[in-house]
Amino acid sequence: MKSLRIAFLLIIVFLVGIGITYFMGCKKIDLIKLAFARTDEVTNILSTSVTANGEVVDIGEVSITDHGFCWSLYADPTINNNSKSLGSIASTAKFSYTITNLSSNTSYNLRTYIQTSKDIIYGNTVDFKTEPGGTSEWLHYDDGYNYTGVGYTEGGNFDVAIRFTTQDLQQYNGFSLTKIKFFPKLGSPVSYHVTIWEGYNPPDLVYIELVPNPIIEGWTEFSISEPYTINANMELWVGYWIFNQPPNEYPAGADDGPAITGYGDMISKDDGETWDALSILNPALDYNWNVQVYVTNVKGREIELVRKAPLYDRKKFNTHKNGLDNTVSSGILKTDNE
Repeated sequence: MKSLRIAFLLIIVFLVGIGITYFMGCKKIDLIKLAFARTDEVTNILSTSVTANGEVVDIGEVSITDHGFCWSLYADPTINNNSKSLGSIASTAKFSYTITNLSSNTSYNLRTYIQTSKDIIYGNTVDFKTEPGGTSEWLHYDDGYNYTGVGYTEGGNFDVAIRFTTQDLQQYNGFSLTKIKFFPKLGSPVSYHVTIWEGYNPPDLVYIELVPNPIIEGWTEFSISEPYTINANMELWVGYWIFNQPPNEYPAGADDGPAITGYGDMISKDDGETWDALSILNPALDYNWNVQVYVTNVKGREIELVRKAPLYDRKKFNTHKNGLDNTVSSGILKTDNE
């Protein structure tokens, strides 16, 4: 009986010791509320681009250092796949981004992400499928948003354009180019003339037409009078000519980059005789022009290419350059954000 009591006491001492050890070893756990962004359904689905949509619905208790989208052919994409960073954010808000250079007729998975100093939090996954090739779509290099305007310190006239190579155009051979969209930043006395060029650098001007009523500080969608038929054996350059820019103004709308150098940012100060990449002329201007081109597989009419203003007239208009040289230096080009 005595031995049973001793054994019982030893068991009690052992259990008490375990309890003391357990409670002394416990630490207080601080619960932190995490941020969260929801992935919404994609919109504007075309053969090579879509608009991704999301919303920060809770900013949590830790500062958000970055947010954006990631996408992949496979489930549960991460930032190690294709991704777009949209930077820090301090409040709940909706956000969007136009994803380009997708493959046609292809299924993708997309989700939002939020990054803090502690973790990366992914949103729900949304799947989508791009349209088959051979439909109608907008071709462009910009992200679909205006960030700034670009101009010359001393004013003058100049061309901006985006460039598509013969390889880029193979799936659009024989398509009609019917509309051009751009973002003018300044009204009168500036005038805007949409332009189409074809061939290699420097290309030949084959179409120019005045835009009579551009939307200033907004997207101007202009239907050209004569649809242009794409020939994939020649490069296609599309843009607009800015006439009569006053000094220290910034009429040419651009996104916030980074530039697709040599394709999304071409500029000429000498009526297209020579062209340069904006981001090379002035590395601080690392932007793409807000220029988009609408093409459709409804075959365009085979027409003799029309110049709405003859080239010799353009050169005559452009004789007064306010002292600017034809060669553009980084000290001449400026942006309204500088």
